[in-house]
Amino acid sequence: MEQFTGQAVEDSKGLGWLETVHPDDHAAVMAAWQDAEAKGGLDCEYRIRRGADGKYIWHHSRSLPSGESETDWLGTCTDVEELKELQSRQEVMVAELQHRTRNLIAVIRSLSEKTVRTSTTLQEFSEAFGHRLGSITRVQGLLSRLGETERVAFDELLAAELSAYIYDKEKVTLDGPPGIRLRSRSIQTFALALHELATNALKYGALSAPKGRLTIRWQIERVDGDPPSLYVEWTETGVQNMPTADEPARGSGYGRELIEKALPYQLRAKTTYELRSDGVRCTILAPITFDA
Repeated sequence: MEQFTGQAVEDSKGLGWLETVHPDDHAAVMAAWQDAEAKGGLDCEYRIRRGADGKYIWHHSRSLPSGESETDWLGTCTDVEELKELQSRQEVMVAELQHRTRNLIAVIRSLSEKTVRTSTTLQEFSEAFGHRLGSITRVQGLLSRLGETERVAFDELLAAELSAYIYDKEKVTLDGPPGIRLRSRSIQTFALALHELATNALKYGALSAPKGRLTIRWQIERVDGDPPSLYVEWTETGVQNMPTADEPARGSGYGRELIEKALPYQLRAKTTYELRSDGVRCTILAPITFDA
């Protein structure tokens, strides 16, 4: 203790040692000492000032009567600073897990409600809801493999979504830089948007047409000093008998609603969705500031 605190033994006698304890911990330490005799020992944690740099370090103090006299006690103070830091990180991780779980439940609940509204039969609901849950599962698989400070890259997310739907890679052109990291809070919505685009392309669009082609391009854009944004362009060509803009949407229409309403609301994205003569063209411009 003398070497750690720099306090001489003579100065530590009586309550002198309390000068090396963090002021905020004085009351807890004194209360523990007052109860120690009745409890048969001392067991408490508090911060002790390190003489070398004045930093307060968490210690776990244990002490027991030595048996030689009523006033003689034998004890130890164990450095638990690293353990405290690990516990603090664990608390942060648990809080983050709870936050993500609540968000995930909210996403699934919203997804089920929207799927119910756009389904005409139980089988149709089961199929659509199952595919959308699959998209969320793939995202969770990506997130579970990340370290504490890592983020999912757009090309990884795109590859995970397309792998579930694209069987003829000759129909697809991908053009964009790897490693563009997405905000964690945007992953679910982005994944669902890609899922809906891919599903519609497979059922009604370029991936279902004999001469259909799908081109996906992406890049980083910076406009007028704004934070960087990810620009994604999804273009389908070679599709015959495209519906006009005033015709009812093919399928549930949830994909278009997600892109035109949910992405701007949740991600502050700017989006377009066009039904052209030979296929769909969709663009997404979403901020990708690297926060949680």
